[in-house]
Amino acid sequence: MVRREKWVALLSYTAVLSLLTTGGVAAASPAKAVSQKVEASVGATGNTEVKLQACSQADAKADASDTTMKSWKPLGNKPVLEGITSIATGVIFDEAGYGWRPGISYAFTEDGQVWKWGFQSDKKYEPYKLAGIKDAKQVMTDYVLTSAGEVWQIDEKKAPEKLAGLDKIKNIQQIDLHEGVLFLLKEDGTVWKWNDGAKAAEKVTKLSNIRDMYSSAFSLFLVDDQGKLLYLDGKSGELNTDNLQEMDIPGKVKQVAVDYTDRALIQTEKGEVYSYNTKENEKAVRAAHADGATRMAVGGEGLYLVVKADGTVWGWGHNTHGMLGANLENELKEPVKIAGLSDITDVRAGTDHVIALDKTGNVYSFGSNMTGQLGRIPVTFDKWTELGELRDVKQVVTELDRPYFVRKDGSVWSFGADRVPYEVKGPAKVKTMDSIMDFPVTLNENGQIQVWTNEFSSCETLALPSRIKDFVGGEKHLLLRTEDDQFLTVEFSYNSAERGGGSGITNLRPKKVETLRIDSKMAPDVTKLYANLYTFFAVTKNGQVLYAERKNDEPFTSFAQIAGMKGIRELAPEYFVRYTKDTASVWAIDDAGKVQEIQVYPESEGNDAGAIKVKLEPKAEEGIAMMSGRLRITKDGQIFEHDWEPLQKQKVAAPVRLISSTYDYAIEGPGSHYHVLVTEDDKIVLIGDNPYGKGELQPDKVRQ
Repeated sequence: MVRREKWVALLSYTAVLSLLTTGGVAAASPAKAVSQKVEASVGATGNTEVKLQACSQADAKADASDTTMKSWKPLGNKPVLEGITSIATGVIFDEAGYGWRPGISYAFTEDGQVWKWGFQSDKKYEPYKLAGIKDAKQVMTDYVLTSAGEVWQIDEKKAPEKLAGLDKIKNIQQIDLHEGVLFLLKEDGTVWKWNDGAKAAEKVTKLSNIRDMYSSAFSLFLVDDQGKLLYLDGKSGELNTDNLQEMDIPGKVKQVAVDYTDRALIQTEKGEVYSYNTKENEKAVRAAHADGATRMAVGGEGLYLVVKADGTVWGWGHNTHGMLGANLENELKEPVKIAGLSDITDVRAGTDHVIALDKTGNVYSFGSNMTGQLGRIPVTFDKWTELGELRDVKQVVTELDRPYFVRKDGSVWSFGADRVPYEVKGPAKVKTMDSIMDFPVTLNENGQIQVWTNEFSSCETLALPSRIKDFVGGEKHLLLRTEDDQFLTVEFSYNSAERGGGSGITNLRPKKVETLRIDSKMAPDVTKLYANLYTFFAVTKNGQVLYAERKNDEPFTSFAQIAGMKGIRELAPEYFVRYTKDTASVWAIDDAGKVQEIQVYPESEGNDAGAIKVKLEPKAEEGIAMMSGRLRITKDGQIFEHDWEPLQKQKVAAPVRLISSTYDYAIEGPGSHYHVLVTEDDKIVLIGDNPYGKGELQPDKVRQ
């Protein structure tokens, strides 16, 4: 006789969810892990409509404190960079466009020493002085020009080397996307070309009587002694003087600013300004609102900046990364004033950041900090770093824009970039918190699931016939557990919108809800829910591990047991690689400190990926006290992370009671991860990539 176990089933949550409000929330051979599933019978079902309802006025109250505009507070007593007389940015960008936002910044002292910060091959991003360089007046990727007219080749791994046979040089321009060829403007107005490894420079015969020279990553812009602007276009291929053309600019050209893709601002001796964009116009067009600028810069994806005579900085064009304003449109036709900058004498723009020099010799920076180009915010914490102190923390959430902390009284807290803790106004009596599609989701003591906007300014409640006692957020689904131990998944849909220099998710709303079946005898014993990019997991009181079965993009159907796992205390899923069908790891630890790895993957590639599969790896770790993702704390008090070299095994600075981790890696482009630890004496510790270090829109001073 085959014994048939009854499965828990909800009252058919198969109907599509509708919105009560107007639009949702905006903004060796491995061991085989056989899925053991008990045969089931499902009872009769009915239809239930579930809605999103507006939260109460008290719940929806926004946090009045302005945390986003607070600058990063230095961890140590690093002094401000002072005594700077000029600045520059390097040309470096992600040609493939997968989200890498690098940058290089330079600052020159009065005696010609050069500070450099940003992208480095050794990933040491903080400002440092170029060794062996004196009397510098200009720097490019691989070369430095001195005031004496000498040119030196620089390399991070060896001492600078003077280029023989070159003297009386007044300007250098390196064209990075043409094998780093160097163009040199001599005091006599001739232009010469130097290829890396060459024994001598080669004169460019068609260029003479040149007064000044500028470059992008592809091309040259040259001003002759008559004020004419010449354009040597290198975007279409080889840098050949047969492509040299004179640009039609009314009047004599005084200065030019160029970005890496040949966009330019051009000012005449009368102070009139023209903009040039090869993608939009064959000719330069008037930019009268920039007339009278003392300095100009072009960067980003068409971000135009000028310094006015009163020392203020104004910008228009593409609002790259929100550098013109986080809440402004992506394209601005009229200039807006950049807040936080005054008495500015120069401004320079990289592909994704801006630096500005004031009259006292201080350098300000804002924009992307992905490679440390702001010179004031740590990119990575490769060792135990205390952020601050916060008492009575019962949960740490790391899936959002910054770490959030749920305290024992149900309040939600975080730290601003100034590392001062603040309470998030809105969420109250929170039992647990998670996220979906980067939107916060909370479960309160009344059993309500509330979906919040990014900055907790408003929320909507998922109206359900039963109170919820636990939940977890997945990629596009929530897994909910009702008070009577029934399980359901809620799928969400959304729209995308462009604003603040990028795209974001808007109108997040429930799409449909489905029953997730589970053995009725096992359901009450579930102690904890988990999620990764493929599916959901559960751990029971006796240490069994379950995963939610699913095929392709069809609904999750039922919980199945992973064979070979006993006495498991908790899991550590890892959101490691998104947008692929790669294997994702989930680690399981038992009370004895043994850690096993579960590999989760679809049975095939492509859109028709088939069923989700699990496989238990044969190797195990021993002697582990705590884990989160790949982070480990051993029973003998050591901390380390697998496959991340910066964190070498070292002694734990203090006993730890909570850990939360986030891994954000995609199929290509940059990725990041970090861990937040709470010690037994309530210190908040960061290890990994700085969640506050990706960028900052508020200009502030560069530090040594």
